[in-house]
Amino acid sequence: MLRLTDAHRAALLFEPESGMGYQYVDATLQDDQTRPGIAYNAELLLFEGEPRSSLNEDYDALLKKARSAAGEVKTLRVVARSRQTGPPQFVKEATATTLPAKDAPEEETGGENDLFKRFSAFANDRRVNANGSLQPGTYATTAADAAYVKTGVQAVARYALPNPAPASFRFTIAPHKGTVIQRGIVQPAFGQPGGGVGVIFTRGTQPKTVTGPDKIPDR
Repeated sequence: MLRLTDAHRAALLFEPESGMGYQYVDATLQDDQTRPGIAYNAELLLFEGEPRSSLNEDYDALLKKARSAAGEVKTLRVVARSRQTGPPQFVKEATATTLPAKDAPEEETGGENDLFKRFSAFANDRRVNANGSLQPGTYATTAADAAYVKTGVQAVARYALPNPAPASFRFTIAPHKGTVIQRGIVQPAFGQPGGGVGVIFTRGTQPKTVTGPDKIPDR
């Protein structure tokens, strides 16, 4: 487990997410070998094979005890990897496709009543900018789908998140009319069923469109 540098974090935030709160990456090490892993919140890297259960610990404590990636990781590259680990479980929403959001066609939001939610294990979610906008390529879900989620553990299951820590911090997103999104169904992955609606804000959102987070129960 590595704590990423400011330079690593800045580079990751310019790249799209692989799902809510994480990115699949290939890390090029100082010896020029490449190791696959998952970057969480653009600041913590677990290599493939390291136990994700360790993420259940207090996140601030994890960051403090993780060794620094400085001098160990030269570059990080966000990559596409298959998430699916079983047959998809679909929810019924008229506007959702049966494809994952990344494979769905682009569409535009309808206006001020078109609300979305983002569930995160991190109160300081790095994809939410200081001006209340989202970074391009950030994942969320519809407010209608979020109504099914009452706890952070349910969010992990419904949105098939690799981080087992409860995604208990809930952000509200009210994008301007005409904001570009891709909307689809979260496929099973990481031993989680998925089935929720996934939304990618392909080009991000405008300032003052994100509020929160409010805190829902962990379990």
